[in-house]
Amino acid sequence: MKIIYEKVSNPLADAFAEPFSLESEIEFCKLEAVEELLQFMKREGINRSELADRMGVPPSRITRLLNGSENLTIATLVRAGRAVGGELKIRFQPAAKSKAAKPKAAAASTSKVAEDPTPYRAKRKPKA
Repeated sequence: MKIIYEKVSNPLADAFAEPFSLESEIEFCKLEAVEELLQFMKREGINRSELADRMGVPPSRITRLLNGSENLTIATLVRAGRAVGGELKIRFQPAAKSKAAKPKAAAASTSKVAEDPTPYRAKRKPKA
């Protein structure tokens, strides 16, 4: 019986192995902001229609804002924050290093091995 192994690609694993693209990072930040707003609303007991009244916008705009189809601007986020009794804070922090990035030491050792023209047998010590 012959067993054939075939390497299959795993798109989910590939997506996590690569660093975030700019578009992915932007979408992640939007989702994070909306999630924080929703949690704040829940804590304060504010529903969507009440948020719409406080912001002076139609409820449909709040729906678009919270489901991600509305373009989030800083002005919109500040207004939403004030409407729920909070304030928007934006901060920059050092970027986390990607696990997919190759360490410098590993890159250097790999290139040394690849560039070494001496065959393995020539490096072995002769038997005494």
